[in-house]
Amino acid sequence: MYLSRKPIKHYGILFKLLVVFIGIMVVAYFTISTLLIYIKDSVNISRDIVKVRIEVLTISQRLVDSLLVMEENQKKYEIIHSEEYKKNFMAALSEYKNAIWSILWFRYEGFSAWEELHAEFRKAFPDLAQGRELTKEPWIDQDTLNQWMRIVVSARQDNERVLESGMRELFRISEAAVSRGLSGLTISIGVGLLGVLYLTYSLSRPLRELRRGIRAYTRDGRLEPIRVLSKDELGELGAAFNDMTVRLKEEERMRADFIDMVSHEIRTPLTSIRESVNLMRERVLGDVNERQKRFLDIASDELQRISAMLTSLLKVSSMASQIVDLAPVTFNPEELLRETLEKAGPGAEAKDIALTPRVAKDIVSVVGDRELLGQALYNLVGNAVKFSPAGRTVRVGLELADGGQKVLASISDEGPGIPEEEQAYVFNKYYRGARTKRSTDGIGLGLSIAKTIVEAHGGNIWLSSLPGKGCTFYFTIPVDGARA
Repeated sequence: MYLSRKPIKHYGILFKLLVVFIGIMVVAYFTISTLLIYIKDSVNISRDIVKVRIEVLTISQRLVDSLLVMEENQKKYEIIHSEEYKKNFMAALSEYKNAIWSILWFRYEGFSAWEELHAEFRKAFPDLAQGRELTKEPWIDQDTLNQWMRIVVSARQDNERVLESGMRELFRISEAAVSRGLSGLTISIGVGLLGVLYLTYSLSRPLRELRRGIRAYTRDGRLEPIRVLSKDELGELGAAFNDMTVRLKEEERMRADFIDMVSHEIRTPLTSIRESVNLMRERVLGDVNERQKRFLDIASDELQRISAMLTSLLKVSSMASQIVDLAPVTFNPEELLRETLEKAGPGAEAKDIALTPRVAKDIVSVVGDRELLGQALYNLVGNAVKFSPAGRTVRVGLELADGGQKVLASISDEGPGIPEEEQAYVFNKYYRGARTKRSTDGIGLGLSIAKTIVEAHGGNIWLSSLPGKGCTFYFTIPVDGARA
């Protein structure tokens, strides 16, 4: 059962990316907006403090200093009557007038005290207030000086309180801005992480399913539909993969049926032809000369090769479903190895290749299908002989593995080896490497049959190879795997 491919309706990958991006931008927008508001308030308070309050504080200090100098020189003049003290008094009075005029440029809450002070000055010195020379003595009675000092000190204290309050407000705003900024940054990072996790989760799940389906085919040759876990482009890709899987399965079934049909249809006339050729070779139908016998021998060998190829095709057709009917018996794997090497001996002798067995002393009996395991071992040994150069050695070993729970078989040759990029595909049906197609015969079924037989017994099969240094095939069989 699989999900057919459907057009994308919503929640595409681009939509998900936009959602995450918009989420981050919304948080960033509110964070930056809040910070800008705090910055604006801070600028306003800073402007009031720097351009108004601090300047007023400085000018008020000039007023206080001027009043103190005026009071001091007026008292000294009353005692000594020196013109020097009068000049100092006038200078302080002029400084006082300039300071009052300077402070009148500012307008802020609580400014009325300075206006009152300016009114008192104009009342006491109308000529100076209008820019004219004094027409009388410049002296000021002590009560007036004290009153002016009280006004200046009171206004100065009010300004200092406002200045202190502004500094506190500025500090509060700064702390709030830092807090909001950190909160916004934390939320932005959190939204970003959640978005990344969401995208990773929503993208990795369908990708894992697709990778699982592809690996099942490339490694094991199994065509399995995958779960469609999303409705985006990856979901459509998964649905397309399922469609492809169904189609490939159907084509595989049709090919198996075709091979099965052709093999059966060809076997009968092929048997008749082979028997006829053998009768002529054996001179049952009359004498043949040596030249005729040589060609009959070639025809017999080719017919035998075609018959073996058809047998392999029929085996693959019967194992196409990856389900093998086993007839388990208890047997000695060492005896099976000896029989297999005897069967492969003629082919090895023809290439002057030595078959060397190596069996561990503690080998034990195995429960399994003796005939099928013999076929798997023969395929691997025959494969090693096929790819080994003349005059080399093929080594076949048996030993116990996994604490005596499994029998490990190894078949090593001294051939050209298998390139790393081809090793993942050598157990696939009908697969033949580029170099193999040019140098050897075959249809690429031996290793596939061996893999199917080994895995049917609960074992594993793999290889180790370095180009130019030969190849070693391994497979393990549980000692009681077939019984289990």
